[in-house]
Amino acid sequence: FGGMGSDDVKLRYAGDDPDSYANIFSGAKTDVTAADQARLIQALKVLGEGEDVESVLDMDQVLRYFVVHNFVVNGDSYTGSMVHNYYLYEEDGRLSMIPWDYNLAFGTFQTADASAAVNDPIDSPLSVTGDGDRPMADWIFGDAAYTALYHRCFQEFLETVDPAALIEEAYCLIAPYVERDPTKFCAYEEFETGVETLKTFCALRAESVSGQLAGTIPSTAEGQSAAGDALVETDGLILSAMGAMDMG
Repeated sequence: FGGMGSDDVKLRYAGDDPDSYANIFSGAKTDVTAADQARLIQALKVLGEGEDVESVLDMDQVLRYFVVHNFVVNGDSYTGSMVHNYYLYEEDGRLSMIPWDYNLAFGTFQTADASAAVNDPIDSPLSVTGDGDRPMADWIFGDAAYTALYHRCFQEFLETVDPAALIEEAYCLIAPYVERDPTKFCAYEEFETGVETLKTFCALRAESVSGQLAGTIPSTAEGQSAAGDALVETDGLILSAMGAMDMG
């Protein structure tokens, strides 16, 4: 979406006038009818009220979207300070999220703080405060039952996904081509360092999330501000080895 940080891109209900959602409808990838507009606006109204959200959300899809999204700490996104870079999908009045633009994930957007990225609190991720500013995420943390579902999905993710294996598989697939590519953006040695850094980040992130789910590490920003030694140590982890926001 365009209109970074605007109320409609935040998915906040702003009345029934379609003109209040110009960024959503002008950026649509399909033809939009008046009926389409009415359905989506009604869904945003229900979402903003925080009641009966099951009727307007593909809840399982949205929960799993935010599990992966929050694991990889993508600040250049709906949960980040700029509030953009996602696709909203609506079908029969129910909303879901489609991921897009993750090249600045793993804490590499607007930060060099490895500890903040690795320990990003799963119950108040990045810029999400729970005050209604990000309704697509706020509903998860506004109801204990929904938060429990989210935590169960996160635990399932940790138990079934092996980031190191996925990274190694991708590395083996592309490494020979990277080595021979005369137009690559970095030296081959830097590419290899980036791969190992990515593996390290994911291992530390999994350790932190596991602790947050178990209650040994605070899962909110407020709790972490007083956490002291509870956070996962990140000594030696250099986020810029995975890439940086330098527009180069």
